[in-house]
Order: sequence, then structure tokens, then C-alpha cells
Amino acid sequence: MDYFHEEAVSRANMGLNSIIYFLCYIAMIFFALIAVVNLNTVFYQISSGMFDIFPIIVMLISGGLAYGAYVLKNNQRIEYDYTFTNGILDIAKIINNSKRKKLLSLDVKEFEVVAPISDEGFKRMLNHKGIQKRHNYFLNRGGGLYYGVFTHDGVKSMLVFEPSQKMLELFKVFNPRNVKIQ
Repeated sequence: MDYFHEEAVSRANMGLNSIIYFLCYIAMIFFALIAVVNLNTVFYQISSGMFDIFPIIVMLISGGLAYGAYVLKNNQRIEYDYTFTNGILDIAKIINNSKRKKLLSLDVKEFEVVAPISDEGFKRMLNHKGIQKRHNYFLNRGGGLYYGVFTHDGVKSMLVFEPSQKMLELFKVFNPRNVKIQ
């Protein structure tokens, strides 16, 4: 029997993120227009045999600010996609509903423990010297967060994520001793 479950985790409260998205969109257009106007000024000066460094500096700064606003705008719409297929957990980050970036793929049997962050072992694992890498793949703070400790490619790591109850039950099928469900 094949086991498959996929879920997308998005922010519960998008109000502030929508405002930031809109403001960044306006800032991106504004700074891009300033950069284009100054680029036009630079070309005009070159064609007329003059040279002034000020329009070049303004063009570079406003172009950089336009790019920064673009990146910030896209990072306001983030989702995490958890896919479970026959004991393999794949986690991907979806940016602005268009770009998918694979973050992690591991066998659920590699987990030494999967438990809610309210478990007493979570604080101990946060300060554990042996954990070399931390993966924080969640968007909503509060209830429903779980942590998992695993060794992948020789590196002991900790994952904090927000799986559904169904996904946790599938984890328990493949790793019954090490999965604690709240």
C-alpha cells in the first residue's frame, strides 16, 4: 500500500503582510522609475560629451532599492509544502505562488524523536551541543508546532515544522517508537 499525503502551510494572519506587499510594490516602481530617468540622463550626458558622477550614483542606489523592494515584496507571500510519500518527507518553500525551492528531503525513519514543542525535550534539544543545523520551516507560532531530531548526511539536525494530525499518524506508521503525538 502506498502512503501519500501533501499539505501546504501558509500564514494564518496575512493583514500586515498584505500591507507590506503593497507598499513594496509601490516602492519598487518608484525607485525603478528614478533609476530609468537617471540612466537616461547618463546616456544624454555621454552623447553630449559631458560627464557627471551624480546621476550614476543615484541610478545605482535607486536600482538597488528597487531590487530590495522586489525581494522584500516576494518574501511576504511564502508557503511551506510538506509532502509525505512512503516514508519520505519532502519540504519545499513556495515564494509568491510561483517559485518553488526544495529545502529538505529525508526518510522518516531517520528521526530520533518527533514531538510537540511543548514537550520537555524541546528546550533540552535547543541547547544540545551535538545539533549542528536547525531547520525552521514554519510560519505560524503557537500550537501545532512540532520538532524532530535527525541525522542526515552525517549531520545531526533539528527540524521545527507544523504538520497536520494526519501527517503525524503517517510518521507513526513508519517510525512508531520515536513519534509522540499530542
